[in-house]
Amino acid sequence: PRGMLLWLCWALALIPAVPCVPVVGVIRWDAWNLVDGKYDQISHYVHKDMSPQRWHYRLPFYSKIIAPNNVSFNADMQTVMDREIEFAHRAGLSYWAFDTYCTYQPHCTTNNALCKIYYQNTSHDYCPWNPAYGLDLYLRSAKKHLMNFTLVLLGPPACTTSYAHLLHEPTFQTVLGGRPLVYLFQFAEKQAQACGGWAKAKSYFDQVRKMAPKNPYFVLMHDSTVEAAQSIANHLGFDAISAYAFPGGTLQGQPFVDLVSKSKTWWETAKSKNTKVIPLVPSGWDPRPRAQNPPPWVHEGPRHYEQPTSNQLSQFVEDAVQFSCDNVHSVTESEAIIMYAWNECTENGACLIPTLGNGTLYVDALAKVLPAKKCP
Repeated sequence: PRGMLLWLCWALALIPAVPCVPVVGVIRWDAWNLVDGKYDQISHYVHKDMSPQRWHYRLPFYSKIIAPNNVSFNADMQTVMDREIEFAHRAGLSYWAFDTYCTYQPHCTTNNALCKIYYQNTSHDYCPWNPAYGLDLYLRSAKKHLMNFTLVLLGPPACTTSYAHLLHEPTFQTVLGGRPLVYLFQFAEKQAQACGGWAKAKSYFDQVRKMAPKNPYFVLMHDSTVEAAQSIANHLGFDAISAYAFPGGTLQGQPFVDLVSKSKTWWETAKSKNTKVIPLVPSGWDPRPRAQNPPPWVHEGPRHYEQPTSNQLSQFVEDAVQFSCDNVHSVTESEAIIMYAWNECTENGACLIPTLGNGTLYVDALAKVLPAKKCP
């Protein structure tokens, strides 16, 4: 028996450990569309923000420059979505995290009580007519097998089960052996009370857990402290925390390395508290177009970080992958990473989507290190 036990231990030692291969996704904010030949309620402000010549370099590849201070764009076309999928796949990205805003009628009307609350909480002006055009085009695309997807639920409207059917889609991103990965953002005390209190809010997510093919891996996004994020996650019974973006910078432009340092500090703080985390890798923060022409729902100011070089971004992603691998048996169990942002170009001067000025700079930078290789 002792000899058999020794042989068994020797045999088990020869079995290689399961390698860590993190999946890297990116947030997308779809507000580049026309509705009946007019810019959507939110796209109208994007057009206003991006028309000054100074910001034309940030315009997505499908945009056109009409005059020194006027542009046009419309991403609500299948050919555009298919091309975006190709670029994202070329970059080595694994999934898109689609922001999920409410749909409103003209004059910002809606019959959904929770959408009314969301509208009231965003200065009575964030009321897109067709915010799901990107997700709809993706789901119809013959190329969607090249890129998985997930959702970023937003605010009180997340207190529903209406999205549960999407978790059964073949390309819905999963972690930990098939658990659908779902994010929640813009949710705190006020939003919980709008849903009927913390217990009631939690009950909606518990219902979705029962409706999903496997128990969803719910992640609470919060741009403040790790402690604040963990508190909200605990109230809702969520599995992990993350962040959407890390605002900051200076009026002159703070070095990108400082944004990297800020991000890594957030990861390490989560690790020190033994808090499950999906590391956020922001490619930038620069809302100066919005500061110059402020949209009515947010006032972010001109503070910003400098745009990263391709090597800086590549190294940042590599570092996130290594952090995930180093801690896969503890806080990064999901083996997932989230980046900010694919196409939120009014708020991020280094959006990853190919643009008129940067071309495929960041797609090519990511392609050097993604998809993530097996970590030792």
